[in-house]
Amino acid sequence: MNKEQTDITTGKQIRHLRTQSGMTQEELAGELNVTRQALSNWERDVNEPDINTLKKICFLFGVHMDDLAKEVIIKMETNMEKTKRPFNKYDIAIGLFYAVGIFIGIGIFFVGGLMTMSGTGWGASLFGGFCFALVFGLICHAIITLKRHD
Repeated sequence: MNKEQTDITTGKQIRHLRTQSGMTQEELAGELNVTRQALSNWERDVNEPDINTLKKICFLFGVHMDDLAKEVIIKMETNMEKTKRPFNKYDIAIGLFYAVGIFIGIGIFFVGGLMTMSGTGWGASLFGGFCFALVFGLICHAIITLKRHD
C-alpha cells in the first residue's frame, strides 16, 4: 500500500463522489437530510457520518459500504472494544456482598423456620430471608457504586 492509498479517508471519498456526480454540498446535504455544515465536517474529516447516513450515501452513489467506509467501520469496531469493561475489584465486591446477603437470608429462613416449626413460620422466615438478602445486596451495591472511580 502506498502513501496515496493510505491517505484516502471516508471524507475524501464522500467529497470525490459528490463532485464526480456534479452535486453541491447543499444538494447532497438536502438528499441526506443533514446540514451543509455537517457534510462539510465529514468531507474535511472533522467527524464521520453515522452508519445510517453512510448507507444512504452508498445507495445514492451506488457504491458498496466496505469500499466507502472501511476507516469508519474500523473506528467503530475499535470503539466498541474499548467500551467493553472487564471485571474489576468493585464488580467482584458487589457479587460477594450479594452472595453474603443470600447466605444470611438462607440462614434466616432456616433459623426462623426451625424455631417455629409451622407452615406460617416457614413462610414468614422465607419472606424475611428473601427481603434481607435483597435489601443487603442492594445497599451494598449502591455504596460500592458510589465509591467506584472507573
